[in-house]
Formats: sequence, structure tokens, C-alpha cells
Amino acid sequence: MSRRETIKAVVSEMVEEAAGEPRDFDDTELLVDQLGLRSLHLARITALLEVELDLDPFAELVPITGIRTVEDLYRAYDLAADPPAGGSGAPDAAPAAPGAAPAAPGTTPLPPATTAREAALRARELRTRARGGQE
Repeated sequence: MSRRETIKAVVSEMVEEAAGEPRDFDDTELLVDQLGLRSLHLARITALLEVELDLDPFAELVPITGIRTVEDLYRAYDLAADPPAGGSGAPDAAPAAPGAAPAAPGTTPLPPATTAREAALRARELRTRARGGQE
């Protein structure tokens, strides 16, 4: 499945969940105002896409607040897959993520991407259980 097909499939799943039934939609429709998604749906979309595509455009390249449509998601993940020449200017050593909670004394903090992946996988597992083991 291509990156765009994966994005469309994940958004379709969230739209179906929000609407209660499958619904056709255009890639230019507004995710919140026209498709009825809420912030939790958008968070789940980004977590699932990070797991499925192994990309996180929102770490440094694209502000999450700029995502309004499926087309915006396509552009964000295209940019993450092929960042501009010169990169984002990030240093070679990965600093602690901005906004990351400090680690408890004597422990090592989990990177935010790991936390998002775990959340997405846990959400998928819970959905599967809720559906009686059927995906």
C-alpha cells in the first residue's frame, strides 16, 4: 500500500468511527469541521500513521496545528519522507524532545516516538478486543 493509500485508510477508519458508518470524502474536506473528527481522532491518526509509515513529520518539520485536511497530511508525510536539502538544522546528537516529561531519578526517559508507537499499538489491541478479536 502506498503512503497516500495508508493515510487515506487510517483517516477513513477514524471518519467511520466518528460518523458511525463508512463515508466517502474528498481529500480537501476539513477533518474537524466537515468530517466530524475530534482532537482524539487526530491524535490517533498521527499515532497510527507513525507506526504504519515509520515517519513523524510533526517532530520538527511540520506544525501539527497546520493540519486541516487529508491533503495537508499527504504533504506533511511527503515532506518527512523526503526532507528538504540541508535537513532541519537539527544537531547530530538527539537532544531531549521539547515538552518531554523529565525522567524519574535513576531512570531513562522513553523517546516520544516510542510512546506514540506504544499508544497506537495499544489502541489497536483494544479495538481488536472490543470487536471480539476481529480486526
